[in-house]
Amino acid sequence: MPFSRNFLSEEQLLCSICLDVFDNPVSTPCGHSFCMTCIGHYWDSVKHCQCPLCKQTFKRKPDLHINRTLREIIEQFKRMKENPGASGGDRAGREAEEGVRKQDSVDGTVRPVPLCPKHHRNLELFCRSDLECVCVECGQTEHQSHDITCAEKEWQSHKTEIQEMTKERMQKVDEIKQSLVDMKMLSEHEVQRSMQLFGALISSLERSQAGLLEVTEINRRSAEHQAELMIRELEQEITELRKRGTALAKLAQTENYITGLKGYSDVSAPMSMKDWTGVSLTCDLGTKAVYSSVCQLVEQFKEELQKVPARIQEYAVDVTLDTNTAHPRLILSEDKKKVWCGERHQQVPINHERFDRVVCVLGCEGFTSGRHYWEVEVDGKTDWDLGVASHSCNRKGKITVSPSNGYWFLSLRDKSNYAFRTEPSTALPLSLRPQKIGLFVDYEKGQLSFYNVDAKMHIYTFMDNFSETIYPFFSPCTNKTGTNDAPLVITPVLLD
Repeated sequence: MPFSRNFLSEEQLLCSICLDVFDNPVSTPCGHSFCMTCIGHYWDSVKHCQCPLCKQTFKRKPDLHINRTLREIIEQFKRMKENPGASGGDRAGREAEEGVRKQDSVDGTVRPVPLCPKHHRNLELFCRSDLECVCVECGQTEHQSHDITCAEKEWQSHKTEIQEMTKERMQKVDEIKQSLVDMKMLSEHEVQRSMQLFGALISSLERSQAGLLEVTEINRRSAEHQAELMIRELEQEITELRKRGTALAKLAQTENYITGLKGYSDVSAPMSMKDWTGVSLTCDLGTKAVYSSVCQLVEQFKEELQKVPARIQEYAVDVTLDTNTAHPRLILSEDKKKVWCGERHQQVPINHERFDRVVCVLGCEGFTSGRHYWEVEVDGKTDWDLGVASHSCNRKGKITVSPSNGYWFLSLRDKSNYAFRTEPSTALPLSLRPQKIGLFVDYEKGQLSFYNVDAKMHIYTFMDNFSETIYPFFSPCTNKTGTNDAPLVITPVLLD
């Protein structure tokens, strides 16, 4: 039976749950109608099956079927709405659809709508069970018990999802680009600062070197002049002594005692001779003062280098270990500040937060913004891992540790092999073995830095983009039959 547009109104065909025109309408035993999907979701969210309108409660969930009559009315209403001039039933609707398809094929403005090959009707529905578009008759027959929805709505939903995913990824690209800009600015600032610092040191050292050379040359010349005077004076005395020796030798040959006594008196007269016993040439070049000045300069330079770690110590946080994440072999101290690996698994509750294969544990405190700094003693260990991990990181089974998988950390293997765990790992040749590691996080900048606390030296900085909560990460690694049984210890941060 065809219906007049004046006879039907859209308000009469609205589902009271989604407030849209019925989609696969079904009727409850109390006589009210709803979209099949809407009433299904509604009953899934309540304890008792009841009518959303009259609140009648049903002892068991009714077995609902599509109200074909109501659906036919809706189909006719939709066709009349799309083709105001149409007033017939299926035939008129099909003629209107055929006219639209013909017009589409003539002017080429809209692609022709494919028809159901079996019933030659529009493919207006989408079967989620079989993932295919079907017509109304298909939905009433072979797809009757399937999850059916409006094809247009389903496509709009997918389009929205694709658009959202595209938008998220475009935002991620912008974030990464901004991180690169920030890293470039940070790098330029650090290069400029290091050039100023090392330039000042080099200039001071060059001045000190020039002063040292000048002092050395002056003192050398002075010593040469002093030596020349001393040698000249000694040679004069030697000449005089030789003359007297020769005179005495001749006098010893005379036979005239009067001549001999007179000559001996002249030869034996006291000479003006210098006492050379305590005389020596000074070998001090006078460079001690210059070297003291250089040592003082180096100390000042070391103090300047130490200012960076001192500044990050201002962001110290109290980190404790989270027992709910600890691998069953890990043993935690009572104050949750120490962790080491035991010989066997312990009886611990099973939960989704706990690592079940990798011997590691997270900190209780998560970071979603700001700057944070903590220190960990690693003295006596041959192997360890330290860094941060994301909230969504995989904690079960074999874990691929890398920034792309939510792990950012520094590793030590076999006492001397240091590396940052990228893909592939970034080897870090360290000449000075750290006894205590300082870790600094700047969440907004995506910065993770490692420091040798005792030597006050920077080890490594990694730049990334943090998009979720991150937690301090600790792994004492296995004890290797006692060679690596020392604990990792979270120590208090002492401000200089």
